[in-house]
Amino acid sequence: MKRNVALATVLTLLIATVAYAHYPGVIKLDAAAKKQPAVTFNHAKHGDTLSKNCGTCHHTQKELTKATTDKIDVKKCSACHLDPKVAKIPSLREMSPSKNPMHIRCMGCHKEQKKGPIVCNKCHVKA
Repeated sequence: MKRNVALATVLTLLIATVAYAHYPGVIKLDAAAKKQPAVTFNHAKHGDTLSKNCGTCHHTQKELTKATTDKIDVKKCSACHLDPKVAKIPSLREMSPSKNPMHIRCMGCHKEQKKGPIVCNKCHVKA
């Protein structure tokens, strides 16, 4: 009997840990704030409903999942895409929809899914 209670407790804690693992809700993407208004990005909505694989966007961290966000040092896009020492990586400061990595990734998905904004002022909303 005690063994069953202990097993049930362990299982409950495991399920709760996975269920309550978290990542940011809404974040502000402001790498191009000098040229365009910052983008308010609903990270939780995209992570929970649109992309079950964190590696879709966090492409250098394929092992990243919602359950591992508290255990892994999650790299922000700007860690690489704003590093002036790495000339080969596309910059977040690039305005072009075909050169900015966020424009490519976000607009590409929005077009593929046939929903979500693909026009500048729908993401870069003036305050």
